Amino acid sequence: MSLRICCLDDNPMCVQGISHALGQHSHECIGELGDLSELPPLLSNHSCDAIISEVRVKGVDVLEVWHDISPVYPSVNLILYCYNENPTHVARASASNVWDVVFKRQSVSKLLTTCDSLKRGERPNDSMVMNAKRYLANHVSPAYPLETPLTRREQQILVHLSLGLSNREISNSLKISLETVKEHVQNVLRKIKAADRTAAAVWAIRNGIPPLKLEAN
Repeated sequence: MSLRICCLDDNPMCVQGISHALGQHSHECIGELGDLSELPPLLSNHSCDAIISEVRVKGVDVLEVWHDISPVYPSVNLILYCYNENPTHVARASASNVWDVVFKRQSVSKLLTTCDSLKRGERPNDSMVMNAKRYLANHVSPAYPLETPLTRREQQILVHLSLGLSNREISNSLKISLETVKEHVQNVLRKIKAADRTAAAVWAIRNGIPPLKLEAN
């Protein structure tokens, strides 16, 4: 069974290229969109299995919009196909339960393989989203003892902060309430004497919290 896929990118050549590749691989492209405002009407009027999208389209953060769209269309999946190889994009995608992230420098076959994994309903173990999920969910030990002791949960929160995740994304990632996240964030900032989230990210790097590695083949 082929997938019905919508392509979303403000680069027309990229959209056309993806659409052509999908057609060659027996999947159906149901929309070639260059603006996020075109997405809700398409989803309302067409059956759709997946959206392949750049992380930002005409300056709009797709992951922010996805938070509002995904509950309305729970059977639709998002695959990020992005130019900027940023660990924050991958971590945010993981927290938002995006199917996977593929970088544009990779071969088109990687994108098609990702579509095939969605068709099977099983992410491969080497997917970047799976890698990020493991990284964010597990206790991440620093390279050496922190100068300020933090609880296991506070270390997890610090790791999320170091990657630039919002409170809502941290809540989704760790499956805890938004209020609990806010409390933990304030505790972390207070303990490490950081004025804001950016200062906390800098503190994490200086204290040996290991980075999220992007395993893109």
